[in-house]
Amino acid sequence: MYEYSEESKGHVHAHSGATTCQEAHTHLHPGVTGRPIETPYGHVHLMRGRTSFEDKHIHYYQTYTSPPIPLGNGYHTHYVRVETTTDDGHRHLIEGYTDPSKE
Repeated sequence: MYEYSEESKGHVHAHSGATTCQEAHTHLHPGVTGRPIETPYGHVHLMRGRTSFEDKHIHYYQTYTSPPIPLGNGYHTHYVRVETTTDDGHRHLIEGYTDPSKE
């Protein structure tokens, strides 16, 4: 979807939180995004990882963040919404914002 290079330079964003509750449990998704990927609408970040081990399983996820959302004083965040892989017969939704960062 976007051109990505492992050699790209720039800032990253931490992300964390809990997935939606499915089958009476949630998972955590701590992680760090990839470096910025320039697009015609502003930069985005690749966000991928796996959830915490809960209820005897994990889930994987991969998406791109939204373009930057200015917060003031040089900081910005990104919105993210992604469904996890189906494991143990269900999926979870991850939705929220990355931690603020400067460019």
